Amino acid sequence: MTQKEIEQLFRQHYAQMTRLARTLLYDVEEARDVVSEVFATLLGADITPKNIEGYLLTSVRNRCLNLLEHKSVRAKFERAYTLEMKNESQPATDDDRLKRLMVYAEQNLTEQTLKVFRMRHLQGMKYQEIAGELGISRVMVYKHLTQAMEKIREYIIR
Repeated sequence: MTQKEIEQLFRQHYAQMTRLARTLLYDVEEARDVVSEVFATLLGADITPKNIEGYLLTSVRNRCLNLLEHKSVRAKFERAYTLEMKNESQPATDDDRLKRLMVYAEQNLTEQTLKVFRMRHLQGMKYQEIAGELGISRVMVYKHLTQAMEKIREYIIR
């Protein structure tokens, strides 16, 4: 697309695009930045979408969602970092962390998932050994471990 075509699209769709971005982001400056990035990308690319309005609005929505996801991840990291810094004044040993983790696991995992988790991570058993001892398939061992790790990640991120 030529610069002139993009300027025409800018005049035609800017207001609608910024409204969408403001609706998703609740921030006028960020909304403007997102719309500007979409047009900058369009200017740098050699593409001409068939449905230009749909393309522009979808691009704005996707960039807004990416920005919100980035903010979410950053906020989680900042919370975790802040908690870690608070806890550094009272350093916890690895044993303390493991004990807290196991208490959380005992409260939040099913009995079978907890057994599989303990056998794998505390006793160091292989999937096949766990499957044989519990009378389940290796796939079920994998599924139980996946469930356990998801719960533990939730605990660590909080």
